[in-house]
Amino acid sequence: VENVDATALFCGEDNRFGTHLEVYPRPDGTIYICGIGGSDYISKDQLKAGAFREVCDAKEARVAAASDSFREMSKSYKKDGELDRVQACMRPCPPDAMPYMGEVPGYEGAYVNAGHNCWGIAWAPACGLSMSELVLGGESTSVNLNPFDPARFTPSASRGGRARKR
Repeated sequence: VENVDATALFCGEDNRFGTHLEVYPRPDGTIYICGIGGSDYISKDQLKAGAFREVCDAKEARVAAASDSFREMSKSYKKDGELDRVQACMRPCPPDAMPYMGEVPGYEGAYVNAGHNCWGIAWAPACGLSMSELVLGGESTSVNLNPFDPARFTPSASRGGRARKR
């Protein structure tokens, strides 16, 4: 086990490969890379039908793009690097790419703070504070939660039965 700096590298968009990598060094000498991009959006109907419950395979072309992009950043990976494993996962991302934060419509005392895509860990302190303010004090004073309203895609009588425009 090595003494590895806990600094992560968040890369900008690499248009050559269509990636925006996140690079995390690990104490065992490996490097975890994510942020490959190119994900498909899964529809509500596909999810209801059970899409990706058992298997969520990585797209070979996206893995190659990430590897090629990282190879251009790292001399040691370019020379001796090799993939040790490939994984894919489902990541919650609402249609407008903004999280759901606030009261759950139609349920008293129920709140949601989800759908942060890849930013959940980075945004956790601000989201946790704003949600605790909402739950304990009835409103968030640190963050305007209106743009993150969990009901923004839900038709309701108060909205004339139509979903809000995106």
